[in-house]
This record gives sequence, structure tokens and C-alpha cells, in this order.
Amino acid sequence: MKEYGILLDTTYCTGCNTCGYRCVQEFRYHEQAAQGLFRTFVKINDDGMYHKRCMHCLDPQCAAVCPVKAMTKSEYGPVLYSAETCIGCEACVNACPFSVPQFDRAKSKIVKCSMCAQRTGEGKQPACVEVCPTGALQFDEYKAILAQARARATKDKLKTFGAEENGGTHLIVLTRADAVAIGYPKVEKVKKAKAKKASMEAGLAAPALAALAYTGFKKFTERKERIASEKEGK
Repeated sequence: MKEYGILLDTTYCTGCNTCGYRCVQEFRYHEQAAQGLFRTFVKINDDGMYHKRCMHCLDPQCAAVCPVKAMTKSEYGPVLYSAETCIGCEACVNACPFSVPQFDRAKSKIVKCSMCAQRTGEGKQPACVEVCPTGALQFDEYKAILAQARARATKDKLKTFGAEENGGTHLIVLTRADAVAIGYPKVEKVKKAKAKKASMEAGLAAPALAALAYTGFKKFTERKERIASEKEGK
């Protein structure tokens, strides 16, 4: 199976947010977007463009700590999320070193990019890549994306973000200024083996989180049913 990735060259980005708006249309999450919850969004800072979107880690902590496997790492690149499985414990929110998963409290669900798995499965590009007017976003096999990023970085004296952070990710970002200076979180650069160990250690807490989350969810359901029953009895 092919493994895919996305290259984001911020030197070509104009901050138009066409990618963000197209993403909202693709997944029809207008209510969440109105609350400031986006799967991808471009923030313009003084030193450059910060794209808040899932990095799709090679060894994601979010998937390791999820007690019900609502977050899973696919063989072809993206970290996938199942809203039907999610119990709203927010373990992934707290575990992600990139601070990506956003919690919709109204629906008790996570908002996160899936790299348009439904489109790539049909041989299409992710919606954001397809509509980018400047070619700042590129989608290809992961090894090709990584090679292209390194070649561009060398040729144009750019900095990379995502190639080594947290053991590597499937989103490689090119910046002219330091990535942290333009808004990206400071994440340790580690070898993949070390990141895998960190994910495994984080996963050890999953059983305890599952019990805690289940208890809280059960109490919430019981309280909701009790209130409904009291209202009917009036």
C-alpha cells in the first residue's frame, strides 16, 4: 500500500484561506467553523503563515492514548478519527504535542483533519490541495514529498518542520523564518524509534483513561435520564 504525505511551502502561501473554506464545504461543518473550530486554517503572523492542521505523525500519541481507538493510524499516512466511537474524554487533545485536536463541547466530538481519506481512497487529492491557488500545497507519496521538501529547503535556504519533529510526520512544512517564530509549536526533534517508545508509554495509560472516561460518561447519561424522568413526572 502506498504511503502519502502533504508538502506545505509557506513561501507560496498568500493566507487566502481558500484551503480552510473548501475544507468546511467538503465536510459540512459550518456550525463548528462558526465557533472557530477548523480542520485547517491559516493564521497570518508578522513573520509568516501558520497553518493549524493535523501533522499526521508517523507514531501519533493521540492514537496511543485513545481508550476506545477512536483515533487510529492508517497504513497509508493519515491519522483517522471516528466520531461514532469517540466518548469525548479529550485524551487526544492533551496528548498531542502539536495541539491539533479541537474539542467541540456542544457535540462532545473532536475536530481534526483526516487528510481527506474519503477522497484519496478514490484516487483524488485532498480538497485543500486541489483548490490551493498558488501551489503551496502538494500531495504525493510520502517519500517523494520528503525528498522534494529537502531539495527545496537546500535550494532556497528554507527551514523544514515535521520531517523530524516528534519522530516525523506526514505533513512537511517549509518556512523562511523559524517555524516556532511564525506560530508552530516547539516540538522536540526525535528519531522515529524514540517517538514510537513515547507513544507506547503514553498508551499504557489508556486502560485507566478508559475506566475514567466511561465512568464520567455513565454518570452524565444517568443524570440526563433522571432529569428527563423528573420533568415527565411534573
